[in-house]
Amino acid sequence: MAQPPKTAGGVPRTFGRRRKGKQKEELRQLILQAASEMFIEQGYYAFSMRRLADRIGYAPATLYLYFRDKDHLLFSVVDDAFAKFRSELVQAASSAEDPETCLSNIGDAYIRFALTHPVYYQLMFMWRVDYLLKSRQGEEAPRMAAFQVLMDAVIDAQRKGAVKPGDPRMYSDLMWAVMHGVAALAIQMPMFTEERAARLAQQAKEMLYLALRP
Repeated sequence: MAQPPKTAGGVPRTFGRRRKGKQKEELRQLILQAASEMFIEQGYYAFSMRRLADRIGYAPATLYLYFRDKDHLLFSVVDDAFAKFRSELVQAASSAEDPETCLSNIGDAYIRFALTHPVYYQLMFMWRVDYLLKSRQGEEAPRMAAFQVLMDAVIDAQRKGAVKPGDPRMYSDLMWAVMHGVAALAIQMPMFTEERAARLAQQAKEMLYLALRP
């Protein structure tokens, strides 16, 4: 079997490419995290690529190797956040066979994401939603597709007799509204500690199940 080409020091070049690829992804994540914080702090119009470059200690030209402009960067921040969000909801949905436990786990994952990534969450649901839900020219806006995970879980619960008949989208929206309310309080109100938010979320879920059971 042919061996990977080696550098002058005898190190396989594939390793060097992997390391370089990892470094590029780490820098991309650094840019996205810093940009998300700055969008919240300064707003869209005050944000600039030069200020972002100053914050992370890179030349502005480096940012343009990753993102064309601040619109591209903003969409990338939000899309990256929704990708993480959907991944966590999918993992929660597949963590239990029992439909009620599945829905409970999705609710927990929602709150956990909001508290773990409060800046991302604010950009996704609490900051210029009218702008963030738009799509870039020639592209679809896939962000709300993350909530298909929740609706699929509701539909499955209805099929198994754990949730009463009705509009699954309305039931999904109801669960979303409740979890968003808890998340928003936890993020914006200092008196809502993580423990208090967790207790509130648990109580809210129990009340929802009482309303939705057959």
